[in-house]
Amino acid sequence: MAHNDSMNGMHKNFVYDQWLSQIVDRDAYRLIINDNFTREVSDLKSADCFQLPQLQSRPIFIYTKVPILSTNLIKFIAKMGFNLVDTNIVFDKPLLINREFTNNKCLVRFALPEDEVHVAELARNNFIYSRFHLDDDIPLFLANKIKAEWARNYFAGLRGDKMIVALVDDVIVGFLLLLESSADLIIDLIAVDNNYQRKGIASDMIAYVEYHLNFFSSIEVGTQLANIPSIRLYEKIGFRVCTANYVFHYHKTC
Repeated sequence: MAHNDSMNGMHKNFVYDQWLSQIVDRDAYRLIINDNFTREVSDLKSADCFQLPQLQSRPIFIYTKVPILSTNLIKFIAKMGFNLVDTNIVFDKPLLINREFTNNKCLVRFALPEDEVHVAELARNNFIYSRFHLDDDIPLFLANKIKAEWARNYFAGLRGDKMIVALVDDVIVGFLLLLESSADLIIDLIAVDNNYQRKGIASDMIAYVEYHLNFFSSIEVGTQLANIPSIRLYEKIGFRVCTANYVFHYHKTC
């Protein structure tokens, strides 16, 4: 879709999300919220104070993360009509240099170009706890499409640095998308087929990362507070909570 907003004079904390805009068929923004932003947009003498209401006056989707202890920012964003959809918890752990890897439960390898269709369908059909799935204002088919296209972006060279896949009987039953951030790895997306969950597939993929990419110093992953199975898994294999944020969405469809 066309970006119908003139960016001249737009506050720098509004970051246009072209990829998501195309999927949801309306302009989508990531809002970086902090004390400076709330002060500037609350100043009635500043042109900035009109920007958020102007954006909210037309079809729009805006999302933002707020640190859980920032009560002033939480009050501000709630006052502006945003809805809480998720509490995102981030875990990290050091990578073990001499980590052993045995893949008894499945075959684990780096993704190949021909894996794209299978990975995309796995992403489409196996998420229930993502912020898009937890948002009642996003239809299920659209939440599923977002995850499928997110995974496809790796194969198009648009997102992620490496991808791991897990196979059982030559069928892909799990994947793990990685971002590289200086000396650290970030698990950007991870999914396991519903029929193979709680069988050690996810932990096998993470162990594969630790074994083959141990020249990085740490690995980080985020999940939702509602996703108890994932939280238990990460804690079991040595991850520890390092930060948490509330995730807010704002919708206007017409």
